[in-house]
Amino acid sequence: MNRKVVVITLFFIFLAIVLPLTFSFLFSNQKSGRIIVEQRIDMPYLQDANKEWMLIFFGYVGCTDVCTPLLHHLSDFYDSPSFKPLKKRVGVCFINLMPNVQKDQPDAFAKAFNGEFEGVYLTQKELMSIDRELSVFFSRSLRDKTTMNHSDYLYLVQRRKEGSLILKNIYSTHPLNQKMIIEDIRALQKGEE
Repeated sequence: MNRKVVVITLFFIFLAIVLPLTFSFLFSNQKSGRIIVEQRIDMPYLQDANKEWMLIFFGYVGCTDVCTPLLHHLSDFYDSPSFKPLKKRVGVCFINLMPNVQKDQPDAFAKAFNGEFEGVYLTQKELMSIDRELSVFFSRSLRDKTTMNHSDYLYLVQRRKEGSLILKNIYSTHPLNQKMIIEDIRALQKGEE
């Protein structure tokens, strides 16, 4: 067998099996469904975000089995009375993992769920660093090239005044513990004052 084919096959097996298992293991040890990270990250495409705090979800435009239900759930959560006091400083950002869409589609997709959500288009080059920077798992489906397998975690990121981005926490979305996320954001904001 061609060595290049073997390397590519092993890489996809790693993406499809090892990364999700690693995250499952990490969350299995976290009874709260949260991993506290507190790490500086490099995401230049978020530098222009209009909020100091962002809940970030990675998916792809047109995803019906993971993204659509979760974005509906996030919209209800974001518009809930308990989240209302945080909305001035906290935004929701959907980052598209499939670059073969038009650049305006991720934002339109995100806004279809909530007009205040932001959608971000990434080039293929920008996508290459996401798995290393944030351990986001994604790969094209082997059965249907128009779909993608991807992790479905929610990331809490702070954009500091000097412009640096800090990944604070990663949350499991099964189930999404809304109360914990609100308490975390309040505590982190209070700690920054």
